Amino acid sequence: MVQFIHGADLHLDSPFIGLKSMPEFVWQAIYRSTFEALSQLVNIAIENKVDFVCLVGDIYDSDDRSVKAQAFFRNEMERLNEKKIPVYLSHGNHDYIGNQGLHLEMPENVVIFGENPETYWLTTKRNEKIAMTGFSYTKRWITERKIVDYPKKYDEADYQIGMLHGFSEGLESEHGKYAPFTLKELKNKQYDYWALGHIHKRQQLAAHPLIIYPGNTQGRNSKETGPKGCELVTLTDISEQIEFYPTATIHWEKIELSIKGSVNLEAVYTSIQQAILNKRKTNYNLFISIDLKDSEALLNGVRKKINQGELLEALQQIIQEDNFVWIYQIELVAKKKENEQYMQLFPEEWQKALIELEEEDYFNEVTNPFFDYTEISDLLNSRDSLYRGKIIERAKDRVKSLLTVEGSDEIEN
Repeated sequence: MVQFIHGADLHLDSPFIGLKSMPEFVWQAIYRSTFEALSQLVNIAIENKVDFVCLVGDIYDSDDRSVKAQAFFRNEMERLNEKKIPVYLSHGNHDYIGNQGLHLEMPENVVIFGENPETYWLTTKRNEKIAMTGFSYTKRWITERKIVDYPKKYDEADYQIGMLHGFSEGLESEHGKYAPFTLKELKNKQYDYWALGHIHKRQQLAAHPLIIYPGNTQGRNSKETGPKGCELVTLTDISEQIEFYPTATIHWEKIELSIKGSVNLEAVYTSIQQAILNKRKTNYNLFISIDLKDSEALLNGVRKKINQGELLEALQQIIQEDNFVWIYQIELVAKKKENEQYMQLFPEEWQKALIELEEEDYFNEVTNPFFDYTEISDLLNSRDSLYRGKIIERAKDRVKSLLTVEGSDEIEN
């Protein structure tokens, strides 16, 4: 039997782009979250007395890794070293191996893979021979099929683990298609487990052998919802087992809240406060986006305060406490109507503009400048038909808000 931790995409020192001004304690919780997730992963490894740890790419968020992040990582690796737990590490597209003169050295228990697939051997305390095969990125963009250079399972290996930070072809994902591979290519190597990285959503691609994306250890933006953590893997001669362990201290969540029948600001404010109260029963911090639906009865003045961010700003006035709830976005979700009054102003022009934007080529041309910036491209969704439709609907709602004429004070009172 062999037992180990499989983690990936730690993104230490991630900047959490896209969040606006917030209290200092909220900002500190965000900044610490990727580091705390790593500490939790190390705790899990030590508590379970594993044979080794696999960390599959993007340990740091940038190739220009900060000294603080490196020192923190080294200290955590030293904790594993004290327990005689080896660590097998590969670098990915975010933290590719660059100027090594700017890198801190790691403890002796840490094995870092080079630029070409190579194999390291480990003999466990049960005298089992483990072959670990992987590679590290030396540049951000790797499009060649690195899987071709992975050897087939060695006859003398009791277990062989493949570590690969890359893209599984056929997978629906907005992540870059780096070091691509197919499931057939992985299975043909006859390994006992494939430890993958790069895709931030936890996924099991196959059961025999287990082929696993564990997801990242801490969600970094509103797209990265769902469980975040690492896998405890147990392999025997007759079975394969994984157990997910959460590591994230911040969870991202999107909720839909009906405000049907609500007319004034007090009713909306109270509904949101109750929704927050229901979410407080957690042992982690929550970052929440709220979609308000069924808002037909709402006064135009209240709509304006929501669209301009006044309501959000008020709800963000929270006190420091353990396991806080931070609302980072509130949006009105309107029912689609066939003949909106504001579209009747210039019907032909409206239809022409909408038809053009709904076409993939034109939409991509308009939005290309955003996707050209690496710093923000990770925050954007893939430009499929659903994404185009959502963006167009938001634009229409924004235009409607700008053109809406509010009722008189007498009516609103």
